[in-house]
Amino acid sequence: MDFTPLRITTVKPQRSLTFDLYIFFKEQYLCYAKRGTTLTDDKYQKLKVQKIAKFFITESDEGNYQKFLDDLLAETLANPNVNTEEKVIMVEGAASSAVERMQKNPGSESAYRATENAARSLRDVIKNNPDALKKIFGKKVEKNEDIIKHSLNVCALSVKIAENCRCSDEDMDDLGTAALIHDIAIPQLNKNDLPLFYKPKKLLTNDDKRVYFLHCKDALTLLQDKPYVNKNILELVANHEETLSGSGPNKKKKLTKLEEILSMVDNYDKRIITNKTTPMQTLKDMMIDEIGNYSLEMLNELKKVLQTEGLLQ
Repeated sequence: MDFTPLRITTVKPQRSLTFDLYIFFKEQYLCYAKRGTTLTDDKYQKLKVQKIAKFFITESDEGNYQKFLDDLLAETLANPNVNTEEKVIMVEGAASSAVERMQKNPGSESAYRATENAARSLRDVIKNNPDALKKIFGKKVEKNEDIIKHSLNVCALSVKIAENCRCSDEDMDDLGTAALIHDIAIPQLNKNDLPLFYKPKKLLTNDDKRVYFLHCKDALTLLQDKPYVNKNILELVANHEETLSGSGPNKKKKLTKLEEILSMVDNYDKRIITNKTTPMQTLKDMMIDEIGNYSLEMLNELKKVLQTEGLLQ
């Protein structure tokens, strides 16, 4: 039997489950709650105190879980009595689960649909809650969650910049989805090559770049024959390392607005991870180092969003 991970924050107490819920304990999957039952507040809080971050469902229950999550997300985001913190936690959980499912099984249509839904939910919570972006960037994670957290950061900031640039809702949803899945091939790199994700860009040798940039081509290979993935998203994923100077793996110099936003924000967030610099210092470095790789207009849009959203504090 195959199991799919999901975040504990996407399963709320006092809500009837439409699927069997498992935990992983002592090297085995144990059924923790049966479909039709509810988790009590006390039981739910104990799990959080015990730092059990994930539940699991069987692959056959993915459809039931997704319907459960979609309904819960819609209710949570529409409820004026739910504060921004709770909305962010719910949306982050949904997005993290979706990205992890895509990393584990990039050929799964249900995982991809969950990613699309998560991207739309992130756009919704950022658009309608002034402090949401700051709360998303303020979350700390374990090192083994860095790639997923990076994907969420890139999604959230890219969509906000696209909103400021008056992009359409459809374009923002494509951009958000592409941002969540742009690095799904990195976990599939050779174990010895995975540390390249954490190596500062300026220290990458030509051979390092050749190996690391394979994740762009590999992601495209994983997605391109899937009829449910549109061409716009495929192009964004394939070109997320491209720059106006042609220094990316595809040597592309003409970027669409969405491609430039995604590449720039990916660069910004990766710099914070790899260079371990503050957001303020990272922005200053980019305004010097990346002239020619991105337009001054786009770099100023990044600066404006970081300032107005309080992300430089």
